[in-house]
Amino acid sequence: MPDVRAFKRSKDDDFIIMACDGIWDCLSNEECIDRVHQQIKDNGMEEKVDDLQVLMEELLDSILAPNTDDGIGTDNMTAIIIRLEKYNGHL
Repeated sequence: MPDVRAFKRSKDDDFIIMACDGIWDCLSNEECIDRVHQQIKDNGMEEKVDDLQVLMEELLDSILAPNTDDGIGTDNMTAIIIRLEKYNGHL
């Protein structure tokens, strides 16, 4: 069963990440958000939507297991990142 949560948007919301359990077995929500924020900042991607595919590829590559000994990082991994427009208080 998927985890589904509803949140009100805030001005600080930059993106949404939807991913399968293969991702969340390797990273917590906070770790994933922190890593994506850091990659966006480090690579000057604040306004570049096209580079998000590369960002997600690098994130998935970084958590992929080097071998299959312990099973972590060996599950299927699917993720979608959605860049949000700046929220101005109106929908």
